[in-house]
Amino acid sequence: MAHTTDSRDANDVALGTDVGGTFTDILALDLKGGRILSSAKVLSTPQDPSNAAVAGVDRLTEGTPWRAGAVFHGTTVGTNTLIQGRAALTTLVTTEGFRDVLALRRQARPRLYDLEAVVSPPLVPRERRLEVRQRMAPDGAVTVPLEADEIARVVAELEELSVESVAICLLHAYANDDHEKALGEAIGKALPDAFVSLSSDVCREFREFERTSTVTVNAYIGPPVRDYLVRFREQLAERAIPRLSIVKSNGGLTSAANAEKYPVHLIESGPAAGVIAAAALGASEGMEDLIAFDMGGTTAKVGVVVGGQPRLSTEFHASRFVDGRDVGGYPIKSPVIDLIEIGAGGGSIARLDAFGVLKVGPESAGAEPGPACYGRGGVSPTVTDAHVALGHISADGFGSEDLDIQPGPARAAIESQVAGPLGWTVERSAWGVLTLANANMAEMVRLATLRRGLDPRDFTLVAFGGAGPLHATEIAREVAVPRVVVPPYPGLFSAIGTVLGDIRHDLVQTLLKRTDELERADVQAAFAGLEERARKLLAEEDLAPGHGAPVLDRYADLRFEGQMFEITLVLEGPEALAADALDATFRGAYVRDYGYDLPEHAVELVNLRLVATVPIWDGGWPTTGADNPSKHRQAARRRKRQVFHPDGRAFDIDVIPRYTLSAGERIDGPAIVEDFGATIRILDGQVAEVRASGTLVIEG
Repeated sequence: MAHTTDSRDANDVALGTDVGGTFTDILALDLKGGRILSSAKVLSTPQDPSNAAVAGVDRLTEGTPWRAGAVFHGTTVGTNTLIQGRAALTTLVTTEGFRDVLALRRQARPRLYDLEAVVSPPLVPRERRLEVRQRMAPDGAVTVPLEADEIARVVAELEELSVESVAICLLHAYANDDHEKALGEAIGKALPDAFVSLSSDVCREFREFERTSTVTVNAYIGPPVRDYLVRFREQLAERAIPRLSIVKSNGGLTSAANAEKYPVHLIESGPAAGVIAAAALGASEGMEDLIAFDMGGTTAKVGVVVGGQPRLSTEFHASRFVDGRDVGGYPIKSPVIDLIEIGAGGGSIARLDAFGVLKVGPESAGAEPGPACYGRGGVSPTVTDAHVALGHISADGFGSEDLDIQPGPARAAIESQVAGPLGWTVERSAWGVLTLANANMAEMVRLATLRRGLDPRDFTLVAFGGAGPLHATEIAREVAVPRVVVPPYPGLFSAIGTVLGDIRHDLVQTLLKRTDELERADVQAAFAGLEERARKLLAEEDLAPGHGAPVLDRYADLRFEGQMFEITLVLEGPEALAADALDATFRGAYVRDYGYDLPEHAVELVNLRLVATVPIWDGGWPTTGADNPSKHRQAARRRKRQVFHPDGRAFDIDVIPRYTLSAGERIDGPAIVEDFGATIRILDGQVAEVRASGTLVIEG
């Protein structure tokens, strides 16, 4: 595809793209100038998400005076593959006697008091779980050697099976990976087309079930994710775009080549980008404690930023649903931005259950056919249809070129499936749908804050996603959050987040020793091994010329001997690696967190962690065009639109195009502000102020 050029080098422009359940968002960022050049929103293509992403690239780059050198991509391919259960035919190879670890689990119920609890089936059935005679001790000593004829036997069994992917997880391989490497090499030679995944490569951490689950998920989703990324890279190469970087669950970026090897690190790729963007916006606005609220077409998600940093977890469960019920999912030991997600989006379907009770979600109309108001064949009433019926959303389809909103089908769907059977008006039914959706999302915010010891009154709610600003002000009132911030381009916010992260790799090594038995040389040797792994990963990154030097941050997980859970501490400086320093640092942190020490109990080192980052973007929050061209100022600043109360009474409300707002301007609610990709509702009694950056701050 031909492009005209200007003074910008190709490395100066990057495209950020986020694939959602309903829309795929894309924008172009001038990396040197720090300005968003253009943006687009296209309907997602669930059968192959790369089709929509490529369509967005074409729409954005056609006829432009600049050429893009990279695409930064937030994807849900790994998540969808796991949820749908349609992935690779996987075989697990494990130590003799540990064949059933995947099935035995931790014997924890998804819901404690559910007498009919159903748990997700193992990703690998028992007949495809092979045992190998060998054994390692927890310190890495070989207790049963792995013989050549045993390797040959396992390889022969695999050759008789239909194998697309192989997960190898041997007992205590985190301490000594020699046996896993020998098996992996032999299997790779015999089955060159198979995706082979080693636990010592994916998750070098103790706890056998979690490690087995992590490497199995990696192998299970590996081939579909790899094929998707290869196909996407080829399509970008045809358009002279040489680099593709993927957002990881920890909010960092990695090359497509690394992502193909470790797809388990991409499970929360798309949602993580939104939290990274929220942290960057907060830093530019002087707000450090934030609740990132992302509501799109299919789901709603909440992440928390404390002190300017997104909260991370070292383990999470990838959800699995059967007949709409959460059946526990699969534990994954991998750093991830701490998120809570529910099936509540603009496409969430409203229905009456068997008892005639109104329910909303988690089923979604998605992009195909979408809500009834899209006029694309959808007949089920959704949250978006409720907003359309009440007059909250205009007919221009959020600014999307592919969409025209049709109020008639929206009202008809609500009438036939909710209002008629209940004997309600369409307006009362629509408000009922929104009230239920808001209640579910308010509880999600409470889970992310109150139930984790955080007071929502100390936070600011950052609302984004296509539907987030429609609901944020009501949710904030429900949970007593005093302030709502709506960034520029809220419907494209996660796409902005894809270009704001650093290249990042989180590495871990279990080193299970009491501090009074620990030698400093042991810690130094373990970190040296982690640094070598980091160098190999960074060598696989597609870094543009002139990138910054890698930054290496060290951490340690410690606990009192006998405890089940650890505290992660930052290790600053060489002196922090000494055993007595680790002991003192942990005890001080324990007193801060729990109020007391246990002087008679020994402190135990569990894991060492290394976070390797390479800064890509250091320009703060990008300029998003708060100063608008004068031609826009000539447009009507305000107009009136009819909206409805729950009792069906109509009233007129101010509708304001966001591009007409000036810095310092104030808006008294009730009002509606229309933005590209999103609609912002300001409630009665609330006041919105426009900041110089274009950010809208709503209080009251």
